[in-house]
Amino acid sequence: MIERVPLVRNVDSNLVDMVPLHKGVEFKNVCFRYPTQPEKTRDIFEKINFTIKSGTSTAIVGPSGSGKSTIVQLCNRMYDVLGGEVLFDGINLKSFDLKSLRESVGYVSQEPCLIYGTIKENLLYGNSDATEADIKEALELADAGFVFGLDKGLDTFVGVGSMLNLSGG
Repeated sequence: MIERVPLVRNVDSNLVDMVPLHKGVEFKNVCFRYPTQPEKTRDIFEKINFTIKSGTSTAIVGPSGSGKSTIVQLCNRMYDVLGGEVLFDGINLKSFDLKSLRESVGYVSQEPCLIYGTIKENLLYGNSDATEADIKEALELADAGFVFGLDKGLDTFVGVGSMLNLSGG
């Protein structure tokens, strides 16, 4: 997984760093279909439009498979839209440097993937420059302080094949 080449990459050298939002997020005529499922004949989204104003709370609800998580993944450019555009403060997401964007837009998947290694190594994949204090704060904010009560704490092995195979929850 770590060695695979992502479909979404920075292709322009004139990209800007993400800054705090002032206006908000807008989906404008967004069309999307998962690239890993080309056999699907319908798009997940077909010309979806909505705006979320900065500083507001928004709930995205719907049945399983309706695209709730996909909306957040598109905001993080885990995928690119097939049509339309996703705008942050009126600027197309493709104008932002990916590293800067992903450091600014938080997302925890419903089904996170734990890579075989320690809890600390897994966390450092998200931010290789994180200090011990950063890691402790992140775990506390995620309500995962139980990690410090494990026999080996941050050095506990997790992921496929480990003795402590933590669930995504």
